[in-house]
Amino acid sequence: MAERLISGRNPTPEERAARQARVFDAALAYAAGTSDLMPLNPDWDRRFLAVLAAGDLSEIDSWTNESFVQEAGHSSHEVRTWLAAHAALGAAGPYQVRSTFYEAIPEWIAGFGVTTAHARGR
Repeated sequence: MAERLISGRNPTPEERAARQARVFDAALAYAAGTSDLMPLNPDWDRRFLAVLAAGDLSEIDSWTNESFVQEAGHSSHEVRTWLAAHAALGAAGPYQVRSTFYEAIPEWIAGFGVTTAHARGR
């Protein structure tokens, strides 16, 4: 695994094509409902976005790594970047989320969201 992660950062065109084919096939099966991958959890995603918008991130303190994976899947680590960004913004003072967009996209095996936020008073 270490060799693949360190030396495999630049796969050959054949390796890249094989990986893309596997991902494409997995997405087709997922969208068709024939995959054994965990289903998307839009309710969890929207709840997470609502916590960010509320500006009180202390609720997330009680969420364990295991609960993130159990509720939101193995890619839930990506939301930690959202949490870090909102925590950094909140460290400068209260903030306000101006807009939020979310959509579950089974064909991409993902839920996608966007928020915009600013410090209050600015």
